[in-house]
Amino acid sequence: MFMQGRWAGQAPEDPGKVLRDLFVILLVVVMIVGAATGSALVVALSALAFVVTVTARVWSALSLEDIQYTLSSKTTHAFIGDEIELVLNIENRKPLPVPWLRIHEFIPQGLVLTGRENEFIDYMGGTPLDEVLSVGRYERLRRRHGLSARARGHYHFGPSELTSGDLFGLYVRKAKLERHRWDLIVYPDTIPLPELRLTSARPIGDARTRVPLWQDPTRPAGIREYRPGDPIKSIDWKATARRGEMFVKVFDPSVSQYAVVLTEGATTDRPWDGFRLDVLEALASCAGSVARHALDQGYRTGLILNSTLSMGGRNVVGPASGPAQLSAILESLAMMRPATIGSLQLLARANARDAIPAGATIFFVAGQLRESTVAYVAELARRGHPVTTLWVGRDDPAEIAGINLLDYRSRFGVGWPSDESVYRRPPGAGQGGRRPLSGVPAEEAPVG
Repeated sequence: MFMQGRWAGQAPEDPGKVLRDLFVILLVVVMIVGAATGSALVVALSALAFVVTVTARVWSALSLEDIQYTLSSKTTHAFIGDEIELVLNIENRKPLPVPWLRIHEFIPQGLVLTGRENEFIDYMGGTPLDEVLSVGRYERLRRRHGLSARARGHYHFGPSELTSGDLFGLYVRKAKLERHRWDLIVYPDTIPLPELRLTSARPIGDARTRVPLWQDPTRPAGIREYRPGDPIKSIDWKATARRGEMFVKVFDPSVSQYAVVLTEGATTDRPWDGFRLDVLEALASCAGSVARHALDQGYRTGLILNSTLSMGGRNVVGPASGPAQLSAILESLAMMRPATIGSLQLLARANARDAIPAGATIFFVAGQLRESTVAYVAELARRGHPVTTLWVGRDDPAEIAGINLLDYRSRFGVGWPSDESVYRRPPGAGQGGRRPLSGVPAEEAPVG
């Protein structure tokens, strides 16, 4: 994957350029005066200075011409804790060498440059990366930097700024670089949930099971000899005619293994006061952990999420199985932002036909309960869907009649000692594991 450079416009000229232009005019005047007075030394020195200045100006003007710059990486997706190699590729496609070239990149907060973990983060919430080098005529160079993924998110890089000039440093040229889109998606943390039970309300479905609950007539497995008590409709008449003995058809047992993770993106009932960052991260991590667990158990798993997402995110991921499905779900959770697109209940109803199969197991992941959503979840339970609520909110969870509720606050690091985490990332969050402030173990973290 690479980002191709494209000029987005030259930066404003520095104020010193006017003085240098006046200096060139002064040199011309000095040469004329020296020639008029017959002073060969004055003419020679001023001519030399004039040639150097003009050469420097032309060199500077051509310094960024035919410079090809790309930012590349072998991956566009990572997990928290992964190391990512970032490669800066520079190519000078002209016969004129570039004596010095400065590349300025901006590494977003949540990604840390290897070896610079304790470096000060600037006011924009990231880390600057500066590379200074010289590039010969028709030369290609690469500079490699390691990045460590520390937090879930959808990261954009840029804009890049290139600065160069002449050999003497008299003239400087700057340009910002607009690149083709290259994103890095860091998935949320997931943890094992062996205690989480998965059930199904339908005895016949699309997936095999080791527990023979029902013979699925859509899954023929072979034939066997007839036994007293076998139903007449299971007799394989073609095999019976060929072999002269009674044979019956055998089918694979199956259950309808569907799971849907309903995720409420709201972290507070007063969004105008900000958002609770620890709850937001817990929602992403909990929903991802549930999806992974369900997929590992062979369930076709889907996601319905009412958070606003980064460009390209999907609020509804229909039930499916396999590694690609886990990637799709984790990608949407990685793109979660601290705002919602509306009611989870309305979103689920609008997509229920394709996203919520009959009898599917429902996991409701929430850190904030809305009355309309609670009513909808209770309605799903009355329709026969097995429903489990996984609570990751700051406050004590409210009971929902007839629905199993699991308090997972300590499992996913919710309950910071102060409300500071409403507005900024608490120390330790998104670093490969969840831990509360002040070194309090997760199991003993106070609930605010």
